[in-house]
Amino acid sequence: MKKSLIIAGLAASVLLTSSMANAAVSQSVPSNDRQPAIEKQFPQKYDKKFDKKQRPSIDERLKLTEEQKKQAHEIRMQGHEQIKPVFEKIKAKKAEIKEIAENTKLSDEQKTKKIDALEVDILKLKQEARKIRMQNTKDFEAILTPEQKAEFNKMKQEGRKMHKMRKHHGPKGSQRPMPPAFQR
Repeated sequence: MKKSLIIAGLAASVLLTSSMANAAVSQSVPSNDRQPAIEKQFPQKYDKKFDKKQRPSIDERLKLTEEQKKQAHEIRMQGHEQIKPVFEKIKAKKAEIKEIAENTKLSDEQKTKKIDALEVDILKLKQEARKIRMQNTKDFEAILTPEQKAEFNKMKQEGRKMHKMRKHHGPKGSQRPMPPAFQR
């Protein structure tokens, strides 16, 4: 019995030591040779030496006037005030889910039923937040000149492309399945 415990302890320490050594080696290997496709596509976003201050802001890239900057700020603040309570509700629903998941008095079936209902509520709240963001974007586009709108659309396309690259190159199975109420 003692021998098997000693052997198990030694084996655990060897595994721990080797995993720490592998971690140290993998951190010291330059990431250029294993650079994901998204980093190759948008190197300026992922260059750790790239200073964010050098990257042009939306205001700079669109060459907004001072009046447009003030209007854009007001639109952002208004959108923030509208979306803040929605995010607070989402946070509360997630806390409820965590509480239900940790509840030992409920059966798995009861937990699943309650959690699915809360996830449906969260998805509805996320849709509400998306509508607020879309309206915020429309309000912002309304203050732009045609040239600025064209540049803004170009920026949105770049953002969509980057999002798509991230989404498709993430770890497999990283996306959570939708609750049954939203599945078709």
